[in-house]
Amino acid sequence: MRRVLSALMAVIVMFMLIAPIKAQATCPDDVLAYMNAERSAAGLPGFTVDDTLSDIAAVRAVECSTRFSHIRPNGKAWYTVSKSTNGENLAHAVNVNQQKPENVVLAWMLSPTHKANVLRETFSSVGIAYYYSDNGETYIVCEFR
Repeated sequence: MRRVLSALMAVIVMFMLIAPIKAQATCPDDVLAYMNAERSAAGLPGFTVDDTLSDIAAVRAVECSTRFSHIRPNGKAWYTVSKSTNGENLAHAVNVNQQKPENVVLAWMLSPTHKANVLRETFSSVGIAYYYSDNGETYIVCEFR
């Protein structure tokens, strides 16, 4: 019996070493939590999630996999995606570390224009989406209102 268990454990360990493990970025809720921590530190109320903005962010995340820019693939400005959005932050992650919510928000906080969106007093709700492309890269979009 012991021999069978040892063999079974060896097979499991071999499978774990051979089979690639695909790490997925944490959910948009964690990006929201980090942004709300930044807002709290600045004395601002936290963002709430808006489902309409989340849908818009999902559209923009897919678009960014084609053209990573605040200019949409059709050549129009980011805000033409919907009249519901008043601000946009983008992130492009090429590895698992860059996908981590704390690193996404840190990158935004190190950019004056992205930080301004996170800390803008007139913004109260967001929609956040991750898009995982076939080439392993990830696109993260936050739409603000």
